[in-house]
Amino acid sequence: MNVDRAKVSDATAMHQLINHFADKGEMLPRALSEIYENI
Repeated sequence: MNVDRAKVSDATAMHQLINHFADKGEMLPRALSEIYENI
């Protein structure tokens, strides 16, 4: 299996995915700025 490193252009989609599950109470939300900082 190949896993690619995240790109800055992935941040918005990651934010939407994370917060979708956060809204369900399945994970903690993350700020978009925090995602950008960690890419």
